[in-house]
Amino acid sequence: MVSTFRTPRLPQVAALAMALSLAATARAQDSGLGTDLHFGNALDTTGMHGIGCDADGMSWLHAGSRRTPTGFLYPCAPAWPELKPHGEWAYEGSVGLGYLHVSGDERATQWRRFNDFDDGVMVDARFRLQRASDGSYLDFRASRINEHNQFYRAVFGRAGKFRVQAFVRTQPNVTSGNARSIWNGVGSQHLTLAGGLTPAASTPAQVAAVAGAQPERFLRVVRDKQGLGINYFLNPRWAAYFNASHEQREGARPFGGPFFFNYPFPANGGIYEIPRPIDDSTVNVNGGVRFTGNLWRMDVSYTGSFFRNRFNGYDYQVPYGLYSVVPGVTPPPRTSGEFAYEPDNDYHQLRAAFTRKLPWNGELTLNTSLGTMRQNERLLAPMNCQGQFGLPIGPGFLFDCADWNTPDALSRKTADLGIDTQRLDVRAVFQPRTTLTVRGQAKYYREDYDGTYQAYNPLTGQWGYVAENGSQGSVVPGEMGVWDPLLAPSVITRVRNLPLDKETREVSMGLDWRPTQRNTLGVTYTHTAIERAHREVATTRDDSLRLTWNNRAREWLTLRANYTYLDRSGSRYFYDPYEFTFSTDLPGFVEPAGGVPAHTVSALRKYDLASRSQHKLDLMATFILPREMTLYASLRGERNDYDAELGRQDYDTRGASLQWEWQPATTTVASAWLGYDRSDLGIANVNDAALTPDPTLGGPTYPQANRWWLDDRQRNRYAGINLTQAIGRAQLDVAWNWTDSRGTTRYRFASPGALANPTLAASADGRYPPMIYRVNSLSVGLSFPLGARTRMRVFDTYERGRLSDWHYLGFDEARVFDHRVYTDGGPGDYRVNLVGVSLEVSL
Repeated sequence: MVSTFRTPRLPQVAALAMALSLAATARAQDSGLGTDLHFGNALDTTGMHGIGCDADGMSWLHAGSRRTPTGFLYPCAPAWPELKPHGEWAYEGSVGLGYLHVSGDERATQWRRFNDFDDGVMVDARFRLQRASDGSYLDFRASRINEHNQFYRAVFGRAGKFRVQAFVRTQPNVTSGNARSIWNGVGSQHLTLAGGLTPAASTPAQVAAVAGAQPERFLRVVRDKQGLGINYFLNPRWAAYFNASHEQREGARPFGGPFFFNYPFPANGGIYEIPRPIDDSTVNVNGGVRFTGNLWRMDVSYTGSFFRNRFNGYDYQVPYGLYSVVPGVTPPPRTSGEFAYEPDNDYHQLRAAFTRKLPWNGELTLNTSLGTMRQNERLLAPMNCQGQFGLPIGPGFLFDCADWNTPDALSRKTADLGIDTQRLDVRAVFQPRTTLTVRGQAKYYREDYDGTYQAYNPLTGQWGYVAENGSQGSVVPGEMGVWDPLLAPSVITRVRNLPLDKETREVSMGLDWRPTQRNTLGVTYTHTAIERAHREVATTRDDSLRLTWNNRAREWLTLRANYTYLDRSGSRYFYDPYEFTFSTDLPGFVEPAGGVPAHTVSALRKYDLASRSQHKLDLMATFILPREMTLYASLRGERNDYDAELGRQDYDTRGASLQWEWQPATTTVASAWLGYDRSDLGIANVNDAALTPDPTLGGPTYPQANRWWLDDRQRNRYAGINLTQAIGRAQLDVAWNWTDSRGTTRYRFASPGALANPTLAASADGRYPPMIYRVNSLSVGLSFPLGARTRMRVFDTYERGRLSDWHYLGFDEARVFDHRVYTDGGPGDYRVNLVGVSLEVSL
């Protein structure tokens, strides 16, 4: 495995290529299967595919631009530099050197997010080599903006025989540009409090002072990825392929790190946003063989993915202490929190696809696969404390850490869990007449969970998960999360994992009919049945009908319309299918005096399972205008109604867009667009008033007076202009992008009892401040020759953003509010200007 690096060194790249080339053969795949298909960055989104448009256009046989069957203009052919002969080879290439300067609010997270621009040198290179005698070729491209943003890609091979692609790339994700951390060791496995703070014994004033004194810093996660892909054509009918990639992620991002909820108990415990360390890697492999014959086509492949975390968990010291709700009782101090990472896992899949030509110009395709996902890493001990934890008020409330801070406290040392999958997909298409196409498809997919984990401590004979590293049970008696058949037989806690087996069966039938040369009608009916284990609805049934109409009544106009109706029904809704995973299902459980409290209100419907009706309409028109122009307009709308008194009740969207393209000559390419969309989401729920066994809406647990409703609306507007204009041997590029999003949330409630804090009812005005995301960006670039082999490019990008998120109100003044500590300062308005200049020298 290749180690993580920033600026790649040639020995490492060569070692990677040599090791992976021994694996035989491959084809280009997406990032999940091996090698990436697209390379680029914010300064060169094309990955140096070419400069300008070829004056000969797309074809020597047709003047002007070419169009798709629906009327859109094809992109222009890149203007590749002319190859220079060198013996039996021909070559061309260039090397570029430039400098970037950033001014303004350059720490803005939104600006830096996936670019991480800074002042500094940028380098790019391109080289092509071809040999006409046997079709051999080499294409190398590289770009480096900084150590976090770069790619190096080489493709070589021989036409009709083999193709090899090797690459190295580094991509940033800036997760915060204004973080203030009260912890040392950011990015490491252990986060310790900064000087001046004492674990579990600091005051809010002390924490606020330390947080305010910390300099703002970046939090980022950097992805380093290396890969290789090979295609090899064994003969005209058989080909083999192999892909492999390795991706390493390192850095930190803001993450919630609670230590018991602080809201109902002021000055108790804490709520923390910690800089979560990230250090993991993923290896993907994919390989197989393909066969192409006159009647048969075949593809048999294997796919594997292997994810590993460097550490299995991390911990962080907490500044605030805990006090018990029991008067006069002081719990043992809890000084740190701990989180486990995502588990290491392996994924394997064997897939086979067969296609056979049939009479009536038909084709039958069979896809089948078997897969398995496995997790079997070593588990963390239930907690990492020393001494004791809990409440010294009697047996069953105080625990010895030595019985819980060791892997011996686990029912087994490794996870030993998995999911097995099966897939079968059969599709048949016939065209008995040139005006009629008939199609049918059947799908089967199954997920089976393998393994049962029992949360049992053999050292104590107790069951359950210690809640929040012991903090919750150190505040409220009986809420440690531990069930004891003798000392705590009535505690309700989760004691085992939840298997979610699922089986999907789908059948669809459809036809496309062309009654006239200019009209095509289509209809498709699909029935999908999904059976789920341990979910609120055992079986859901979706029936959908899709109607399509394409019209070419005029040579200059293409009309398309799609309408879909979907109806979801299912078996009886059972509000609590999870009882068997709790201690209530254990022998020896003693029902509390008031009965087992209701898991949730029985009238609640989860949106992925609830009955639903959907209407969806898309209208599209493409106008072919004079002088190589195209105008495209679309209208779309979707309405979803859920059969739910509580839960998601409706979700509606609507939108429109207008797009204009113009290619009057190879020297001019222009486009402009304008769009609008809006979505509305309605949710209803009820707050509990007591702990009783009654789950009904309107009962003592969930009274009608505690109901509340929420309406969320999102409105987006966007526009843009692109222009590429050749001016002699110079080229001008102009791009303007504008995005304006506004989200509003309104709410209402039946009484103050519907609120988590009823005392705030008087100040609740029924709405939250709007969420605003408004960004204007203008880029201008000019490329011009300085000589026969040199070319200079100067460019400028100005971006202005207005961002407002009410969740972060006041964070510009403080990050500490009582016992709540935040790290990220949130988004804010910004103005940034990026200026660059580069000199390119042709080889």
